[in-house]
Amino acid sequence: MKATIALILLLTYTVLEIIAYMPQIIKILKTKHADDLSLTSWFMWIASDSSYLAYVLLESPEPGVIFIGIFSLALVFVVFFLTLFYQNHDKPKKVQRKKKHIAHRRFAVRA
Repeated sequence: MKATIALILLLTYTVLEIIAYMPQIIKILKTKHADDLSLTSWFMWIASDSSYLAYVLLESPEPGVIFIGIFSLALVFVVFFLTLFYQNHDKPKKVQRKKKHIAHRRFAVRA
């Protein structure tokens, strides 16, 4: 009975963890915007999941648990790199828009 409950809890954790990353990944891809996300926070998640995976590999090398750790770490990397890409991707466009706006103001004042 205890083993069954433990397995159900592990499966619940796994499914919820995988589902939890999906809304963030989908939102970044749809909006192509990630300025509101903290790279430091996602880097800390990478460190956390990496240490968990190292622990699992050292203490309980069960294939299912290793898979969960690897898959979770992969999803964290996806969010981290999407955040990194879209935060850096947006910056040049904002600068160009600002310069264009300033140029337009100067032209309007001269006219």
